Amino acid sequence: MENRFVNERKCLRKQKRAQHRLARDMNIECSEEPTQNLVICNVGIVTGLQQEFLESILLEITESYEIIMPLNKSYCFIKFDHKETASKVYNYIHGKVIGDQNIPLYLTYSKSLPDIENEEIINELPRGLKLIKDFITIEEENLLLNSLKWNENDEINLELKHRKVMHFGYEFDYSTNKVDPSNPIKSIPNEYKFLQELFEKNKCGNHVYDQLTINRYQPGQGIPPHIDTHSVFEDPILSLSLGSACVMDFRKGQQKIQIVLPARSLLIMSQDARYAWSHGICPRKKDVIKEESIKILPRGTRTSFTFRKIRTTGCDCKFKKFCDSRLTSNSIDNSRASQVELLYVHDVYENISNHFDETRHKPWPNVSEFLESLELGSIVLDVGCGNGKYLSHKPGIFKIGCDRSSNLTKISRNKSFEVLISDCLQLPFNSNSFDAAISIAVIHHLSTHERRKEAFLELLRVLRPGGRCLVYVWAKEQKRNDESSVYLKYNSNKCKEDNFNNFQQLFQGLELPVHENRTNFLHNDVLVPWKRKTGGQFLRYYHVFDENEFQNLCSSLPYSKVQEIYYDQGNWCTILQKT
Repeated sequence: MENRFVNERKCLRKQKRAQHRLARDMNIECSEEPTQNLVICNVGIVTGLQQEFLESILLEITESYEIIMPLNKSYCFIKFDHKETASKVYNYIHGKVIGDQNIPLYLTYSKSLPDIENEEIINELPRGLKLIKDFITIEEENLLLNSLKWNENDEINLELKHRKVMHFGYEFDYSTNKVDPSNPIKSIPNEYKFLQELFEKNKCGNHVYDQLTINRYQPGQGIPPHIDTHSVFEDPILSLSLGSACVMDFRKGQQKIQIVLPARSLLIMSQDARYAWSHGICPRKKDVIKEESIKILPRGTRTSFTFRKIRTTGCDCKFKKFCDSRLTSNSIDNSRASQVELLYVHDVYENISNHFDETRHKPWPNVSEFLESLELGSIVLDVGCGNGKYLSHKPGIFKIGCDRSSNLTKISRNKSFEVLISDCLQLPFNSNSFDAAISIAVIHHLSTHERRKEAFLELLRVLRPGGRCLVYVWAKEQKRNDESSVYLKYNSNKCKEDNFNNFQQLFQGLELPVHENRTNFLHNDVLVPWKRKTGGQFLRYYHVFDENEFQNLCSSLPYSKVQEIYYDQGNWCTILQKT
């Protein structure tokens, strides 16, 4: 079997990127020294790797191995009895194009292996979910696709992850997942009216649908898991797939269903499926279907027609723990914001400061990497420095911390750090003062969009032109690409469903849901318990960010350029550069 070696420097670069991805996505620690475990970093089930091909390579060296191929991943693992065997395989494969493969294989050692005990995948559909195959003919599909005139030169919309979209009837706002019923736009075209007749013939709800969203998905594009907003749309919601098949994931708690949506099929979401199960499409170029055997389903260009009926009255569904209507009349406005933050953020951190210090030691790897990338002599500000765990990094840069909590600043001063008391909305520094800044797990404690944006603007104000800031906030999506965050993995009861039945009365008629720790978030504005060692708990206010919301906020900021937006273990993160 012929092996062709590729550039060694390129091998090292690819290997480092893979190690970083494994640590971030699967909490797998890689090793520079040989171990019993190998990772093939750039091929797996989702890239079309056949286990038989891999076995044909391994059998030339050993008959004792175990191949672990996580679903929907572009990497795989091999476990050997001895690290010497792993070293032989590494030297034989790493950086080489083997057999008929068109790409070199990049390997690394790992100190552990992933737990691939899959989520429960059930076959029984949730109540209200129905799929009608061949809902339209090939001729009707071509008519619909040929009617679409996409402008390929449109400005890229970060909210939509580069996919194309059209709206009819009412504009769908992806930052709020709502429409404005008082502001109609162009009506659904007459050439689509035959679909309404088919809906009535097939008993797809008792509505004349008045809102249509058309999405075009290229291979590799998807949509984050979500539940369509209750308060705006009636039941059911219809989605017609054209051009290509794909897999849509439905989730409720630990239950997961994968639905293959063939071209020309109609998906009907009503009752539980519409109101209580999230649905989404994982961004990938191939779908992996686990039935009696594992099948690979390549994606083509898929176009979806989603029909909805605008709701004119309040939602009266039975799924209160998932429903936004309960919170609509009790939203946090500017008159309530400072009081919410005083009682459910600032006072809480004053009370839990010592316990917080005992539990916050290990820095996030990507934050450390950002600090390590700064030039010697840089002046760095840590906004919301807490107990100062990032103020000890990298000698040779001058670090200043600030925090709203007097008790946490005392703890940091006792560690000989330069810190002061400051509100993140009014930083006591001159403009253009710092080469870099970080704000880790702070802005999500601000309770209105305006205040969160103001905090970003304050960070940018104190940066010099060309300076960069790194910001971390909690993500609403605690599971991404079928991988749970560390936050969810520490759930001691894996079968426990997400619980949002408990609401806390605050003041002035305001109530917020109390989040069940280590479960998925169902609303953006929540109270998260902090449980004391001595018993009892405090409730901390959080605004957990949707992906679209976070991207939209970052891209809307003046005098700045988004260098990077990424997801890191249940957090949305960005690096901004001041222009």
